[in-house]
Amino acid sequence: MDIALLYWGGCYEVDSASGNTYEVDLLDETCSCPDHQDPDTPAPCKHVRRVQLELDAGRIPRPDGRLPETALPTHPSSEATDTHFVATLRTGIREREEQIATLEAEIHALRFVCDVADVVEEGETFDLKEVLGDEHGPASQL
Repeated sequence: MDIALLYWGGCYEVDSASGNTYEVDLLDETCSCPDHQDPDTPAPCKHVRRVQLELDAGRIPRPDGRLPETALPTHPSSEATDTHFVATLRTGIREREEQIATLEAEIHALRFVCDVADVVEEGETFDLKEVLGDEHGPASQL
């Protein structure tokens, strides 16, 4: 069975050997499987028990989302590893900033199109320089 934390608070997703996926609430000891709904099945069902076993063994995140202590690295960090980590973070930040700039440019262009559409829809005389105005910044230099 594969187990993943769905939500903080102890909700896990369990992919069973049968190919079905069930939602287990560890704190309430409930499961979405048919066995859990059957009063003749011993409680808790095997999926709830498996989540508890994996949690006790430290192989899955705790209900609060934190990783178990056994999942944390025990080796001291090296300067090379730290440098690589910082470089990776900086690259990720730069990529996010580029994505943000692209999205902001798209938003700016869409606002311009909406402004033009508003003027045309109202039946006013269309003057591109007037529509651009000061609010569109460098685009008004057309």
